[in-house]
Amino acid sequence: MIRGRATLPLCLTLTCLASTFGLSTHGDTGDVASSVHNLSVSGPGEVRALNETEICKFCHIPHNAVVPEPLWGHALSNVKHYETSRIRTGKGDIIPAPQPDGSSRLCLSCHDGTVALGEIAGEPRTIQMAGAQRLGRGRRGHLGTDLSGSHPISFVVPDGNRGALDSDRDIGLRPLGVIKADRTVRLDDRGKMQCTTCHDAHADRYYQPGRVPRFWVKPTVGEVCLTCHELR
Repeated sequence: MIRGRATLPLCLTLTCLASTFGLSTHGDTGDVASSVHNLSVSGPGEVRALNETEICKFCHIPHNAVVPEPLWGHALSNVKHYETSRIRTGKGDIIPAPQPDGSSRLCLSCHDGTVALGEIAGEPRTIQMAGAQRLGRGRRGHLGTDLSGSHPISFVVPDGNRGALDSDRDIGLRPLGVIKADRTVRLDDRGKMQCTTCHDAHADRYYQPGRVPRFWVKPTVGEVCLTCHELR
């Protein structure tokens, strides 16, 4: 458990880990403290801890992590998130969307609404929150347990050079080399699109209500979409 002066070194370490594992901070290590992902008593959102002052511990833990990379400390959700979604593979086959894994599963440990926000590994009891104990239906940030109506995640992005993928649609897929050349919109180390491809959990500089989503990695929605897709 981290207390007192150890908190700052932990945050600096986690910033480096975030960069290593694709959770970019865009060079601004202080953004998370002023964002709604700061669930400590100093957080700016309506949902925040009653007494907990540490910021990083709601997601990360230095020892005995739930997931070793990136030192994940929050309890994970164990529900099935897709029932009906389908995706097209690099060979053109239509298959069921895979269940979330990697960083997406970490995000859903809060955002699917099934796990308490203060349920932290190593804590003797759940951290009590003001505003809500978990992200329930109707609350901002709540994605629910059925993601079938959202953009698929946790799938290996096929190479748009392999043929006429989605030839029956008005939007195509760029060559994989072009997608990977963008250092802001990032696939994970297995070539998968995850929540962290389009969202940066540590920086919320571009958010505009009704226009640009929370923790978006570029100034506009279109700039992110057109990193992977191209209009036809």
